[in-house]
Amino acid sequence: MTRLVNTFSYSHSRGELFRECPRRYWFARYGGWGGWERSADPVTREIYRLTKLSNRYLWTGHHVHDRVERLIALIANGQPLPPEGEERTGLIDTLRREYAHSKKDRSGHNPPRKGFWGLLEHEGRDFAVPDADWKPLVARAGEALGGFYRSWVLPELREADPASILDRDAELRTAHLDVEGLEVPVHMKIDLAYRSPDGTVRVVDWKTGRPGSPDEHEGQLALYAWYYGRERGIPLDSIFLGPVYLAYRPENVELQSVSAETVDSVLQETVATIREILSCIDDPILGVARKERFPVTSRSFHCRDCPFRPFCPDRPRPPASRGEDLPPETSSF
Repeated sequence: MTRLVNTFSYSHSRGELFRECPRRYWFARYGGWGGWERSADPVTREIYRLTKLSNRYLWTGHHVHDRVERLIALIANGQPLPPEGEERTGLIDTLRREYAHSKKDRSGHNPPRKGFWGLLEHEGRDFAVPDADWKPLVARAGEALGGFYRSWVLPELREADPASILDRDAELRTAHLDVEGLEVPVHMKIDLAYRSPDGTVRVVDWKTGRPGSPDEHEGQLALYAWYYGRERGIPLDSIFLGPVYLAYRPENVELQSVSAETVDSVLQETVATIREILSCIDDPILGVARKERFPVTSRSFHCRDCPFRPFCPDRPRPPASRGEDLPPETSSF
């Protein structure tokens, strides 16, 4: 059997993870590699198991995205959409089933079974949350899914030619950046992109969390614009991008164009981040990277939701007084 090789690649989310904590990046990308093999040592196997867990926000957000993608697929195939209430009920039933499975099947020795989600909060220790915290979270996911039915995007898609849909979160898109002679794959999962009747391209990013600052997602969207220009030959001035906050203001059209200067700036920042990551890796082609070359964050709030804390004894400790060193408000749900 051919052995899998952990060849280096990049995505916007991986870059954010590295900037938050290079050590956590190492755990996620290298520490558990090969942990699925029977011959793996116990530490590697456990780190691999932890990489397969998700927190409650990513879990609910994934399922909202997944159902929205399936609804768009129905539109693309000329099929009617199921009633909103039926979809919301289906989503909540899925979340309840997976929650019960994750809570029950916490052996602590194996990754979650294929097709199921393991939740970090069910690991216990500092990750546990009160049972009362789950109900509003699930309700928020239902509101986000209902937001798709109320969004400004839905009537446009219904009127559009199905052939005008360029992307709908169904495939991983990749472009390459040359960084010091290495062709680095840059991966992107684009929620939705389609040509509007006026010939412009609309790129939509579904958000299930609270609205943030106007430039919060600028880096991510600028990479999308770069991809469409480079790989699809679409002029930059005809691309309009933006988030749709499904649980809060799905009716608002918040698309904007991205200037060539912004794209160039984001590409420079991306190359700089890639260069910094590569400086920590012994061999990016063969996937050789040593933990000690990836420093630990100095900000303790980045450690609070990190599943790898048991394997990171030199992580920073939170300050004694409450309210210090708190993370910025997040829009992750």
